[in-house]
Amino acid sequence: MDSQKNENLLNLALNTPAVQREQSLELNVGYDTEEKTWEVIVKYHGSLQELAARRIVVEELIAGYAILTVPESEMAVLAQTEQIEYVEKPKRLFFSDIAGNTAACFAPGSMLSRQLTGKGVLVAVIDSGERVIIMSS
Repeated sequence: MDSQKNENLLNLALNTPAVQREQSLELNVGYDTEEKTWEVIVKYHGSLQELAARRIVVEELIAGYAILTVPESEMAVLAQTEQIEYVEKPKRLFFSDIAGNTAACFAPGSMLSRQLTGKGVLVAVIDSGERVIIMSS
């Protein structure tokens, strides 16, 4: 199922058996085991309306980027869609430098609360070389 439109890590994740993928800190990021869907970030052109017929949820961002929630069975079809230029899976972020996090305005208190899990939060940083776009939901 390898596609040149998919980032290498996504191709690896799609080709790794679920049992092994679940043991990885990186490969299972973006995969919902209950719904059997992948959440991916795509660069595209034109319209993505035809994807809705395939049960793919489209959240259009700006500058030709979108977040898609794709049934696992539709991942191969996604890469064959003409409007899709590039497909990438989300990445897991780690806090390793408190001083750096403080400088980046991540409040230290947010790391102390057990209620703040980050589940359901999506953050994207898109750097086109001309400008940086930071989005979160």
